[in-house]
Amino acid sequence: MTGPKDLLVRKPISRVDARRSKPTLRRVAALTALLLVIGFAAAVSQRPAQVQAEGSPPGIQPAVQKWMKQREKPQIELNDALVAVVQRRIEQPAVARAACRRLSVAVTVLTAMAAAPQGQVDQLSRVGLDKFQQGAAACLAGDITSAERLVGEGLAARNAVQETLDDTLDGE
Repeated sequence: MTGPKDLLVRKPISRVDARRSKPTLRRVAALTALLLVIGFAAAVSQRPAQVQAEGSPPGIQPAVQKWMKQREKPQIELNDALVAVVQRRIEQPAVARAACRRLSVAVTVLTAMAAAPQGQVDQLSRVGLDKFQQGAAACLAGDITSAERLVGEGLAARNAVQETLDDTLDGE
């Protein structure tokens, strides 16, 4: 029978027990450190790009950059389609019809594209598109004078907001 005094007596640890306990402690410590590193890495990698970019200017946020990249070719096509109207190369009916159709398609494509992830960027990037669409419609109807005037108004509106758009993308 063991009494209270027997519980207080420490048994000596054998050499075998001592050798087993040191590697076990090292393994537990290494495993704990490894789990902490994995947990931290998993937490960081699961954060969405928008959360990681929170506070950064819209122009360098991945979602806005992706949106801008998707818009690049249609924007170039719009600019190219506007050249014929701005340079007044649509005086001849045969040339005018193709140029007006090209402008109409370019505006329709840009208008139908998804909105920008940042509201103000989207709003500013769409300025003037309505005037371009009206200009294309007037052009297709044969009203070249109105088409030139409406396209000019659209370009003036876009020019007026360009600096604001640039500042918005820069986060200013």
